[in-house]
Amino acid sequence: MTEFGWRRFNFFDRNIVFDKEDPKQKFSGLKDVAVDCWCSSGGSVYLGEAKGGVFQLTSQFGEYFWKAYQKSLASLHSADKYLFSIGEDDDTVNTLLKIWDPERVEKNTPHVLRTIRMSPLNHASASPACSIAVHSSLQSIVVGYTDGTVLYYQGDVLHDKSLASRWLKVRDSSIGEGAVTGLAIAALPGSKTVIFVITPKHVYSYVVEGGKTVNSPKKHDANGATADCWTFDESTGQLIVASREMLFFYDADQCIDVDNGEIGRCLQLGRGHEKLQLVANGQYLALLTKHHSLIQKEKDSEFMTMLSVYDIKGQYVGFSCSLPNLCRMFTVGKTFLVLSHDGLLSELVEKNIATKLDILVKKNMFDVAVLIAKNSKDGGDYLKSIHAKYGDYLYNKGDHENAIHQYKETIGMLEPSYVMKRYLNSAKIKELCIYLECLHDAKKDNEHQTKILMNAYAKQGEKKKLMEFVNKITDGSRSARMRDVFEILLKWNYLPEASLLATKFQMHEDALNVIIHHQHKYQMGVNYINRMPIESVIEMTGKYGRDLLLHAREELLTMLLEKIKENSDSKNNFMRLFDIFIGDMDASKVFLDHVLKKTKGAEQNHFILLILEYRMRHFKSKEWTADELKNDIYDLIEKGNEEAALQLAQLFDCSPVIEHILMRCNKSRELMMYHQKKGDLKAIIRLCQGSSQKSKRRLWLDALTFIGKHATADDESMIVDLLKEIEASEQIHPLVVLELLAKNEHLTISSVKDYIVAWLRKQQIIIEDDRNTIKENNKSMGELDTTIESLKFNPQIMQVTKCSACDTALQLPTVHFLCKHAYHVHCFESYNMDGSDKCPACQTSHGSSRNEEISYHKFQKELAEATNGMELIATYLQRGLFDEKKKTRQTDASRKDPFASSGRISTNTNPFDDDDVETISRTMSTVSSNMAPVSRQRSTTKKDDDSMNPFFSSEAGSKKNSYDESKNPFGAPTASTNPFD
Repeated sequence: MTEFGWRRFNFFDRNIVFDKEDPKQKFSGLKDVAVDCWCSSGGSVYLGEAKGGVFQLTSQFGEYFWKAYQKSLASLHSADKYLFSIGEDDDTVNTLLKIWDPERVEKNTPHVLRTIRMSPLNHASASPACSIAVHSSLQSIVVGYTDGTVLYYQGDVLHDKSLASRWLKVRDSSIGEGAVTGLAIAALPGSKTVIFVITPKHVYSYVVEGGKTVNSPKKHDANGATADCWTFDESTGQLIVASREMLFFYDADQCIDVDNGEIGRCLQLGRGHEKLQLVANGQYLALLTKHHSLIQKEKDSEFMTMLSVYDIKGQYVGFSCSLPNLCRMFTVGKTFLVLSHDGLLSELVEKNIATKLDILVKKNMFDVAVLIAKNSKDGGDYLKSIHAKYGDYLYNKGDHENAIHQYKETIGMLEPSYVMKRYLNSAKIKELCIYLECLHDAKKDNEHQTKILMNAYAKQGEKKKLMEFVNKITDGSRSARMRDVFEILLKWNYLPEASLLATKFQMHEDALNVIIHHQHKYQMGVNYINRMPIESVIEMTGKYGRDLLLHAREELLTMLLEKIKENSDSKNNFMRLFDIFIGDMDASKVFLDHVLKKTKGAEQNHFILLILEYRMRHFKSKEWTADELKNDIYDLIEKGNEEAALQLAQLFDCSPVIEHILMRCNKSRELMMYHQKKGDLKAIIRLCQGSSQKSKRRLWLDALTFIGKHATADDESMIVDLLKEIEASEQIHPLVVLELLAKNEHLTISSVKDYIVAWLRKQQIIIEDDRNTIKENNKSMGELDTTIESLKFNPQIMQVTKCSACDTALQLPTVHFLCKHAYHVHCFESYNMDGSDKCPACQTSHGSSRNEEISYHKFQKELAEATNGMELIATYLQRGLFDEKKKTRQTDASRKDPFASSGRISTNTNPFDDDDVETISRTMSTVSSNMAPVSRQRSTTKKDDDSMNPFFSSEAGSKKNSYDESKNPFGAPTASTNPFD
């Protein structure tokens, strides 16, 4: 394969490395470093100079330098965490093998574990060692010399004492071939080790068995290589050697076979160009080649260096660029690094898999994209998407057959309907079958796709494939699709097969469908049902009973009566079969009588509902007498089925049944609505008269509303009687009555005259009583004003000699009140908890007992006038006003309070406390030696609210009127209560 046969892509980016501490400056840590040898270990790379210096560069571009040899450094190799080096410390031929531990630093230099003198080990000549290789297990090491000699040692490299003396000579000296430029060790099963030896002219392989015997030496067809133009992968045992024309690949396991003449393979990469360096990293090979420069800017620029990165598995060029002539390349981890002669460090950053695949897809190179995705660790996520685009590409080119093979790979990602839509026509039905078969094998198909596949088989006349597919499904565990199979067989008129399939998988309904509706074998259908369990008998008879009743009447009835007799104690619901007998009175009578005797409990109750429905359905077909209604319908209605019976009566418009149920359930409002709908005014009035006191007001309002809309002049006599009932009940305000009746244009004033006159007379009496009450209140107000004036302007003599709190003789300083109470100052301050200047005894007495009395009268008044007394009591209970615990706390407080005798208790303990009542307190306090008044405070309520006046007569306020004005929704009239004024 020539180099030009490989496709080229730009899968890497060459980026200049910048200093980590100063990102604006280029990295210059390796400037003026002449790299003569190097090796990579984990996240670091070791760069060796010929003068003996070693640079360590980490993956984060951290630097570390030490002087490994005083004179020269020939080779570096890393194994495990250790570094092995070959070099000399003096001018004599005295090569030293040093084993370093880079993790252990002493005096700015890695610790040297061992130092072995290698020159004395090569007795044949005094040539220095120039190359080294160590196996990663640290159990074998090989060293090459400039005269071509190769020594091998097997054992513990780090601890064996014999490492300094006992070595096995693998290869003798060969002055004509030159120095050893490369060594590699491959450990194989069976205690065999393959050692590759590279010289400038040839490549050799030697097999060492047991560490003692050298067998099977081979000279390979590669022309040799320099120290930088080969690479070895220990994990695979593969050696790659770069010559001028091509790259040679050798596998260690092939070198064991003595008879194998041709070993390895070769690729013509960089053909005709001098190889400068070969570096491997994973599946990529980076190759530096020397080319003639077409553009010469300087005299020394006759040649240029070309860097190419090859993907060996994918067989493509992933990167290509020109570099300065003098440069070195090495790896740190999985990154390629390029060091120019001027110290400029560059890195090759591989593009992510998504970017690479996008490049390939845009160029329609789907085969390469698939190969890259398969070889990539994360490429599996993109593989199905590539196949989908590849399939679209082939489909648009007209290659439908190959396109369907690509679509097969998208199962699980691409929506099957997308592919199926493209292959639905007759010309592509073969490819559609291929795709659906794969979809079914992957268990990604659904019922719809199974139907399409079976119909496609049938349409192509592939009966054999169709039946094979049916057998494949029936023999498997995916029985949920048997209905699809059954429908296809039925569609293509495979009736015996469809019936057999349905019977096999207990698809009784489908089997009976074929037998009764398609084959018309009704006797066979009855026999089929008779062999089923009782529950299935009821279910199947309910579905196919009408057809069987028409064509196999006697057989069906006989079978059903036998089943009912045999299963009379079971919980099977035979009444579900009632529907099949509708329209056949004779058969239904026999069935109903038989079932009614055998059913019990809930089943019987449900069956009664069916009978009620059946009789109400035929309610209007004849005239029913009262006895028939009672015996045939009313006696079947019980408390548990009232709602269901009412719904049936409303559905079939059975008026007597509806009225009977509503009266039975005390649903006066619903019955009122029903009568209104019927327009039966007599029934409405009769309902109002017979209703309870609790619901009467609402019913009167409904009746008046109906009269206001629908009554005529002929109904005035009934309206007069209705108004008498309303007047006697006192449930509705007359203005509301007039408002509702005024909407009717057919009624005259005579219908409401007597009602209005009677109401006006009552109102006149109430007005006279209110006027008398006002006079009495005015008289009381005058007496109260006189008392207030006397207290305000006349002197008051304080003759109290004992403290009203402690009942001891008064001593100065004291506090006197106009209410004839006096206190010591300290007693007043002790019992005046709220900080006011009012008399404690009077404040408690008036604020508690008076409020309690007022609240009590208020509660009694509300209870007497309330239309719903229980609702009022529930409201008080909700507020906790009858809580026994509160009363207990009040009693305990009164025992501890010395003012309990004078009525001094908490103002919030009254259970009937009225927030609307305001009390009046008049206090005067005097604190002096001669009892002179020092302060006076007066607080009164608004004069325009007599009901708030504590001196107002309670009798006048509690007088009960014959009618409650609070029930008037239109408000109290200001001038006259006559609605006709």
